Amino acid sequence: MENYLSLCMNKFLLLLSAALCSVAACNRSDSGSSSSNKSLNFRSIEPGTLVNQGDSISLSLNIPEGILYDSIVYQLDNKPYKTVTDSAELWFDTEGLPMGSKLLTASIYKDGASENTSTNIVIVAAKMPEQYSFSVVNTYPHDTHAYTQGLEFLDGFLYESTGQNGESSLRKVELKTGKILKKVDLPTKYFGEGMTIVGNKIIQLTWREGVGFVYDKQTFEKISEFPYQASKEGWGLCYDGQRIIKSDGTNRLYFLNKDSYKEEGFVEVYNHKGPVDSLNELEYIDGKIYANVYYSDIIVIIDPKTGQIEGEINLIGLLPQKDVTEDTNVLNGIAYDHQGKRLYVTGKNWDKLFEIKLLEQ
Repeated sequence: MENYLSLCMNKFLLLLSAALCSVAACNRSDSGSSSSNKSLNFRSIEPGTLVNQGDSISLSLNIPEGILYDSIVYQLDNKPYKTVTDSAELWFDTEGLPMGSKLLTASIYKDGASENTSTNIVIVAAKMPEQYSFSVVNTYPHDTHAYTQGLEFLDGFLYESTGQNGESSLRKVELKTGKILKKVDLPTKYFGEGMTIVGNKIIQLTWREGVGFVYDKQTFEKISEFPYQASKEGWGLCYDGQRIIKSDGTNRLYFLNKDSYKEEGFVEVYNHKGPVDSLNELEYIDGKIYANVYYSDIIVIIDPKTGQIEGEINLIGLLPQKDVTEDTNVLNGIAYDHQGKRLYVTGKNWDKLFEIKLLEQ
């Protein structure tokens, strides 16, 4: 019996020893693997780092020991930025760059062979937007059945695009009375969205149907249609005299050719904290884009070159509480009288349209 117990104990010790050796071997293997996984990477920039537009950031690399190289090529969004021959700190200037995420890539070369690493930064506005409140200059009647999606003022009249399936329309409206002077209804399957005027044509968007309509400004006769491209939805439209500008509910504004309606680029919209989404109805005023932010009482003022939000107009309380009904929806609709320098705003199913004056805070 004693020999049997001794034999069992010896087997147990042998198994325990084997297990300990296995664990030690695994630990040594993991340690060696960790050491060998060291690779080329950016030393100073974590992915997603927020950078104020105009700031300079340091580009430097962690280059593993034993890697030889004769040049380092830095790229911005896959386009050459600078080539150097050593790993000294390089300063990257963000002045003039549009808002948004930027891909930074570094490639080290030796005899034609290369090793690469990438990271990204997000360029945001350099400062807080200027803040504006308002005063009401004039009040005009507005059709409470008009689910306002687009609004423009031209030659003394308002032009309005309305939404909702079965209720969408394009209208010409008398400012002082709110009287509808001309109207064309969209087929029930279309949900009308933003609109703008280019010469003798009116361009109107639909929401998710992926198509825009072109009308004769005088007769409201539909001339043609055009498909969307990268922007899958239609929200707001405005015209800067050279390009049509389109929002799609994200933080991007797309630039469309005024004749072909093809998208020819975009800009991403940011404030000092990050991207600003839900950009809706648009108006181009004195070189800036004014945009309703959906489901808010805020209009933002955007630099179309950089996407930076330069101002915010707080319109909380514009529509008196006594005039709010169950059908009253959100603020939406910006129109500007370029000759008289008058700014008009309204909302979906509001009973009033307001001429306002901006007040700096």
